[in-house]
Amino acid sequence: MAGIGDAVRARASIFVRFTRSSIIPSLLATLILLAVGHFYQAQNSTNFREALRSDVQSTLRLAEAQIQANIDSNTVALSGLANDIALDGDISSARFAALATKIMERNPGIRRISLAPGGVISRVMPSMEHARMAGMRLDRFYSQRSASQRAQAHGRAAIGSLLVLPDGSTGFDVYTPVFYSPDGVPALWGFVEAVIDESAVYLGANLTTGAGRGAVAAGRSTPVMLGIRDISDSANIGDAFFGTNATFHAEAVLQNVVLPGGTWQLAGAPVGGFDQRPDNQQQIALTIMAFAMIVIVPIVLTFGLMGERRRAITALDRRNREFLAMSQRLNLALECSSFGVWEIDLETRLRTWDDRMYSLHGLPSRNGAPGPICWKANIHPDDLPHAEEVLNNTVMFFERYQTDYRVVLPTGTRHIRHIGSVNMGADRRKTVTGLSWDITEDVRLTNAMMEAKAFAEAQSAELAAAKDRIEHNALHDPLTGLGNRRMLDAALAALLERDAERATDVALLHLDLDRFKQINDTLGHAAGDAMLVHASQVLKTEAGPDDLVARIGGDEFVVLVPNPVPGKLEALSDRIITRMRQPVDYEGFSCRFGVSVGIAVGRGADADLGRLLVNADIALYRAKEKGRNRYEFFSEALQSEIFNSKRIGDEILEGIERGEFTAWYQPQFDAETLELCGVEALIRWNHPRDGVLTPDRFLSIAEDLNVVATLDQIVMERALIDLMHWTAAGISIPRISVNVSARRLRDEALLDTLSNLAFAPGQLCFELVEAIFLDGDDEIITANIAGIVALGIDIELDDFGTGHTSIVSLLKIKPKRLKIDRQLVSPITHAPREQALVRAIIEIGRSLGIGTVAEGVETLAHAEMLAVLGCDILQGYAFSKPLPADRLADLAAAKWQLAS
Repeated sequence: MAGIGDAVRARASIFVRFTRSSIIPSLLATLILLAVGHFYQAQNSTNFREALRSDVQSTLRLAEAQIQANIDSNTVALSGLANDIALDGDISSARFAALATKIMERNPGIRRISLAPGGVISRVMPSMEHARMAGMRLDRFYSQRSASQRAQAHGRAAIGSLLVLPDGSTGFDVYTPVFYSPDGVPALWGFVEAVIDESAVYLGANLTTGAGRGAVAAGRSTPVMLGIRDISDSANIGDAFFGTNATFHAEAVLQNVVLPGGTWQLAGAPVGGFDQRPDNQQQIALTIMAFAMIVIVPIVLTFGLMGERRRAITALDRRNREFLAMSQRLNLALECSSFGVWEIDLETRLRTWDDRMYSLHGLPSRNGAPGPICWKANIHPDDLPHAEEVLNNTVMFFERYQTDYRVVLPTGTRHIRHIGSVNMGADRRKTVTGLSWDITEDVRLTNAMMEAKAFAEAQSAELAAAKDRIEHNALHDPLTGLGNRRMLDAALAALLERDAERATDVALLHLDLDRFKQINDTLGHAAGDAMLVHASQVLKTEAGPDDLVARIGGDEFVVLVPNPVPGKLEALSDRIITRMRQPVDYEGFSCRFGVSVGIAVGRGADADLGRLLVNADIALYRAKEKGRNRYEFFSEALQSEIFNSKRIGDEILEGIERGEFTAWYQPQFDAETLELCGVEALIRWNHPRDGVLTPDRFLSIAEDLNVVATLDQIVMERALIDLMHWTAAGISIPRISVNVSARRLRDEALLDTLSNLAFAPGQLCFELVEAIFLDGDDEIITANIAGIVALGIDIELDDFGTGHTSIVSLLKIKPKRLKIDRQLVSPITHAPREQALVRAIIEIGRSLGIGTVAEGVETLAHAEMLAVLGCDILQGYAFSKPLPADRLADLAAAKWQLAS
């Protein structure tokens, strides 16, 4: 055994000397290689980052040039239109439409062009935008006002803010100032306003939106995260409208884009940032390591062999001293470490502990031999059975000994780990020798890590649940749990893709709740929400298993029915309408509402959700027109009728611009003398294709277009002009009556408009054709009526006796005359009840000092009867039909009376 130990010690001494002789040269070579490698890698990373920044700068310059070229080309086209207007100081509607159409055809990026003389939009192309845009001021919002002011100040086009168009797309507002010089002095006429499509600007600059990365531009070799914001107003820099605000960070490359009347700022950074590692960094590191091995290994071998040769003579003398020193250091290390050393004699079962073992167990030292009971004194009761079992297995079966247990001490619980193995001694006796050490801190850290892992897993599960909720909310209505428009789009797309080859039908039911607004307004939004939830439950119950029910608006629902069989849609609609009409209890209130249904059917791959919704909405509108609580199918005839109404609406707007509306006049006669005492001005449309049209052909559509007040204004102005012509010709017309709608009476600027008109007091009379609205406490209407009377304009209540005007309203309004409706006048010659009613109206008027006018006087018998009843003024076909101004002048000049 001594010989083996000497051999081991000799080999250890040789290895130590060999290593010492080569370590200094090897270390120097390693340091030099590491320094060179580090410098090369640093320079490589610097070059890589500079290449990234150069790529980003090139991409931004290219984007800048392309954006400038795109917008400049559009603004140059708009400047041509502005110059055309500046030459004459104005432009006709036809020429504007032709020039604007040509500009939009040559510049597809321009979505809309409008004229705004004095900053107020008057004409718009395409014409479908006119109704929405006409009358809009360009200084309503700060962004519009700022852009138009820049355009006016610099005398050239200025680009404004980003707008959302009616179809959901977006575009940039552009204002081109128009100056004209009527007296040689340049003056601002107004603006040519246009919208440039946002996607066209980005498409021209090769800008895209990358999935999960925001806005992206393709660089020369590097994909670039790009953001754009408007810095035209340095005091009010807005958020990025392309990309995100995060793109404008400190390291981003910035590039200004000088545009007409404004400046945009581009910010770019490579995808992954400027701190990303070069692709060849790992390859460089491996190369340096390989080169180090090639250089260092020969150095180690050479210097090691040379040192060993020099120390060969003295090796034997130093061997024993070194071994003794190593033994001393080993003993010192064991004494200073936290390890305890122990041994168990398997024959005698005698334990031997060092002092550290006693300290670990919290026991006083007993000369190295703890008894069979003493070592268990402080072990945790729960760990003792397992500790004894592992020890018995080692003693009996010579298994490897490894276990942990807890020791309970006054200062707290300590965790101890033990490891040992069976050894054969020089005297052939078997022992178990091992080490023990304190792992309390390791256990604490392990427990903390397990808790952190459990917390992380819980957080991950919560995030997964949140993701599921977000995905669910993105496709479902939060109130009813039904699908939303996105789910409807996805469902129809999936259905069409699945059945593309079979060309099956797809039906869409568009439902709108009737009387829902009344419930919402009277019982509150909570009641309205309860009704919406009830309606959704009804739809889910009645719809088939393959049908999709979605809520797409406030009280609007959609049912998507794939492959409908004949009669299914009618039966489904009937069931839904029947159940919706049943009362619903809400906190003791019985709520009743109904539903109107519009149905549209699409065929196979030709089915389109947008078209189906439009068609179903048209059918829904027809169902509501026919009395609600019913369903209607979309048809080509219905579509043609809707399109015809739209055509008439467009022609009405064009007719207003071209001055096609005028006034005809029906004479009014004194009931006693039968002398001409006034005329009623009635609107007529000189249609270029259909001739003269009466109001029943267009007035309802005009009401939908909200232009009735404009038509009233046209008739009044035309009547006053004709009155001046008649007066100049020596023809006396005592009074002209014109119809005034309730909408016009609510115009706060009405009195300012009337104060500029020229007429004598009592020469102009307003007929309030919508007296039903006068029973409320509308302060604007009341103030306007008082102002009208103060201006010397008489007030007449039209169609009296058929509406809801109360006696209180008569006392409040104090009209000059009441106009008895023709429905009451027509039967008075043979109906005593209507005769008595007319007599009562006349008596009420007399008692209140109010005159009466009877319209619809068709025969002389009617005239005689009304005169006997005491009516003041007569009007009807018995005397004259409505006449144009020139024919009325001819008859009035001839002193036309009934007797003549």
